[in-house]
Amino acid sequence: MGLIGNFYGFRGFYNHSRGKTEEALKWYQKAEEHSVTNANYQMAYGVLLLRSGQFDKAEKLFNKLLVFFPGKPKIKNNAKINLALTHWKQGQLDLAVESMTELHHQLKNSQTYGSLGYLLIETGDYEKALKFNQEALDYDDTDPVVLDNLGQTYYRMGNMEKAFEYFKKAQEEKGDQAVTLYHLGILYQKQGRTEEAKAVLDKALTCRMSALSTVTREEIEEERKKLD
Repeated sequence: MGLIGNFYGFRGFYNHSRGKTEEALKWYQKAEEHSVTNANYQMAYGVLLLRSGQFDKAEKLFNKLLVFFPGKPKIKNNAKINLALTHWKQGQLDLAVESMTELHHQLKNSQTYGSLGYLLIETGDYEKALKFNQEALDYDDTDPVVLDNLGQTYYRMGNMEKAFEYFKKAQEEKGDQAVTLYHLGILYQKQGRTEEAKAVLDKALTCRMSALSTVTREEIEEERKKLD
C-alpha cells in the first residue's frame, strides 16, 4: 500500500511544484487513501491544505506527522510551525502563540522569528511585539517577513514614518509580498503620492495570495478604488 501511496504522492508533488494546485490536491488525497509513507509528500500536502483554507484537514495531517515521525527533527519542527499557523487560522491565537513560543525557544531561525513575530502583533500587545521583532531584526536584518513585521508593528502603533521605512526595506528585499505592497499603498496615499500608491497596489493585485495571507484581495481592491 505504501508503494502505491508514495507513487500518488510523487504525482501530487510533481503538480504542486508546477503550481497546479487542484491537480496536486487530488493526487495527495489519493496518496493518503493508499497509506503514503513519504513524510515530505505528507508535509507538502499539509501545507497545501493550509494555504487553501482546509484548516481541519491540515491540523489532522500535521498531528499525524508529529506522531509517526518523532525521530525526524526537520519534519517535526516544520509540522509544529505549520500546526501553530493552523491554530491561528482556526481562531486559537493563544494556543498558536504558546506553541510557537515553545518551539522558538528550542529552534531560533528566520522562520520561527517571522511566524511568532506576526502572531505577537495579532495579540494586540504591540510593545511586546516590537521588542520581539527588533530582536528578530538583530538576527536577520534582510529577511522580508521580519522587516514587514516591524512595518506592521509600527503601523499599528501609529508611527507611520517608521512603518514606511520598514515596509520599503521589505519591498527592496522581496517585491512580491502583497501585504507589504498593500501597506505601502496606504502610506503613499497618506503622503499624497497617488501615482506611487496606485503602482504598488496594482502590483499587490498580481501577487499570489492564499488563506495564510494577512491581507485579502478584496482589501487591496478597496484601497485601489479609493484612488480612482
